[in-house]
Amino acid sequence: MISEQSRWVSATADCYTTLDNTADLWRISLDRSPCTQWLSEDELTRLHRYRFEKDQRRFAVARSGLRQILGRYTQTNPEDIVFDYSPRGKPALKFNSQGLEFNLSHSGECALCGVARTPLGVDIEQLRSMDRLGGLVQRCLTPREQRSLQQQPASEQSTAFLKYWTCKEAYLKATGQGISESLTAIEVELTPSPSLKAPDPMWQLRVLFPGPGYTGALVTTPSIRKVRLWSLNG
Repeated sequence: MISEQSRWVSATADCYTTLDNTADLWRISLDRSPCTQWLSEDELTRLHRYRFEKDQRRFAVARSGLRQILGRYTQTNPEDIVFDYSPRGKPALKFNSQGLEFNLSHSGECALCGVARTPLGVDIEQLRSMDRLGGLVQRCLTPREQRSLQQQPASEQSTAFLKYWTCKEAYLKATGQGISESLTAIEVELTPSPSLKAPDPMWQLRVLFPGPGYTGALVTTPSIRKVRLWSLNG
């Protein structure tokens, strides 16, 4: 059983220390001005691909927040952080003497960043009514998951679907497979306690509550026994 803090705690000077059995989760509020001077050329290119200002701001704040967090762990200036990317796009630190792993996800006005010394995956979604939910359910959920979702009131099915989605996405991000892997190859059980059945069974799942109107998930290796919940900027 993973133990965790009962609530998100504001960052302190002594929280940027990683332990072999601990994962740190960071909640980042995106409703603020970004530090675009910290971003690399490729990040700025990605930023300007967004059509709308609010989407540019959210991306920039999430990436600058990631750089601030990793800079504190590695004692590096945020603008000096350099990323490598796997063939499927999973980012990693290029200069990584501490062996840090991280993962970032953002939705709406909130982002989550996970940091540990073993691989991990994080996903967050803003809760909302889903258009064409029936087609998404058929493509993404197993028959057992579909039956469980159909037992929910119609008004709650979008929320239930997004909980399944974040759990599966977190697993794919932890394994580095990305969305190319079939989502129906992964089966999630939300009650009585979150768990998953997947092609690679050596992973553990935690459902997250980042704040009102959001759901999230964390997937880690079995070596992680404790999760610390930090808040970067409110």
